Amino acid sequence: MKRLILLLILLSPFVCRSASSADQRPNVLFIAVDDLRTSLGCYGDTLVKSPHIDRFAASARRFDHAYTQQAVCGPSRTSLLTGRLPDNTGVWHNRNLFRDTQPNIITLPQLFKKHGYHTLSLGKIFSGDERELDPDSWSEPEILKQKGWKNSALGDSGGKGKGPAWEAADVPDEGYADGKLARLAVERLTGLQKGGKPFFLAVGFFKPHLPFNAPKRYWDLYDPATFDLKDDSQRVKGIPEHAHHSHRELGGYRDMPKDEHLDAATTRTLRHGYHACVSYTDAQIGKLLAALDQLGLAQNTIVVLWGDHGWSLGEKDRWGKGTNFERDTRVPLLIRTPGLQAPGAAAAGLVELVDVFPTLAELASLPAPQGLDGRSLVPMLANPQSPGREAVLSQFARPFSASTPEFMGYSLRTATHRYTRWITWPARELVAEELYDYTTGPSTRREGALWIEHQNLVAEPAQAALRTDLSQKLDQMLTQRITVKHDAESTPNQKRKKKQP
Repeated sequence: MKRLILLLILLSPFVCRSASSADQRPNVLFIAVDDLRTSLGCYGDTLVKSPHIDRFAASARRFDHAYTQQAVCGPSRTSLLTGRLPDNTGVWHNRNLFRDTQPNIITLPQLFKKHGYHTLSLGKIFSGDERELDPDSWSEPEILKQKGWKNSALGDSGGKGKGPAWEAADVPDEGYADGKLARLAVERLTGLQKGGKPFFLAVGFFKPHLPFNAPKRYWDLYDPATFDLKDDSQRVKGIPEHAHHSHRELGGYRDMPKDEHLDAATTRTLRHGYHACVSYTDAQIGKLLAALDQLGLAQNTIVVLWGDHGWSLGEKDRWGKGTNFERDTRVPLLIRTPGLQAPGAAAAGLVELVDVFPTLAELASLPAPQGLDGRSLVPMLANPQSPGREAVLSQFARPFSASTPEFMGYSLRTATHRYTRWITWPARELVAEELYDYTTGPSTRREGALWIEHQNLVAEPAQAALRTDLSQKLDQMLTQRITVKHDAESTPNQKRKKKQP
């Protein structure tokens, strides 16, 4: 009864409308942003300029402690869109496909499609690679990119592999892919509005993913001098080898050193470029939200805005994602429902991205599939003071490869601490541990909207009791939540075939 009352409060605009009107089931606008850490004004970042997302946050519920299941795009997006943990799908790498191991999984958009919604995917939702798309989820073929959607507006100077890591061409918004995507999304939104059928529209923006290419006017929003790295650039003290990623994403770009050890000027430029890309994508999201209002759809549409994982911009000798640290695992998550109580209020409780699936299913009164690993956020939407999870789970496999992992790092985040355990795979023999305290130094410090780890405390005698307690909590969580058992014979080796020329 209490849950029913919460739903009636959240969905009151739907139930109060005339029964003679068109299908009044709520629409869903599902906005994904690639590599977006909590560098947003609404999350307390005083440097970035994100006015459109900040304005949206004032009308939505902001989740201040939302965490991805694995800090890289493929596994993160698979977990959210299936509602299942990486170990339960076997997806630990971008090239792993959940339908290879569990072909009958019902995804989040597929659930809406089964119940009469028109489901449409534009941009990067499941993946940025055509090999990882999922036709079963959508009412019509996914549009990852269209002709002319290129990373570079100036043209590549030649050579194989990735081009330069940044660009600031003096072009309009549609000079880059996200501007074209925003225009297409508005066009399709207009068509959906006329269709008279409830819709699930997923729009996946590509920036601020590398390369940091954005129109010059977004670079001009910032003073380059503000991007000096306020950090000693040394790795976290006392961390095991596996804690620090070995995959050199930035180092793969033509103008970057392979070891990703950058001088101050290059560091400043790349940090500048990341923020310019955030502002650029923010403007495109603003266009989409404005169209939702102009078309009269906002009052009947649930809007979800989320980042798939965080990103490091040189802090503690790291560029990119791919770790269990806070900057990589904590993500922005904003949800707006028509009739939302206390809009703009933040929910401080711990939540996971797998929680989005059951939340949207409940808000739309759809029967959620059995076996979901998430839990509904409807109570926190109705009351931001409602408690979240006692702890959330993230993980990362080493090496980062499409083949069977050799090591796995499981990371338990409570409201105050993080405990990470590295084990051999699949034998599960302990290799190393980490422990961080987010309430006081010296293990972490707060910088703007981010927490930065400085020192692993796990070996300190004063932390022994806490380490034991959190280790036991992790044991309990893994036992309760990991339902697919992996051994040397059953763990899939999912190397994908290269596309034929």
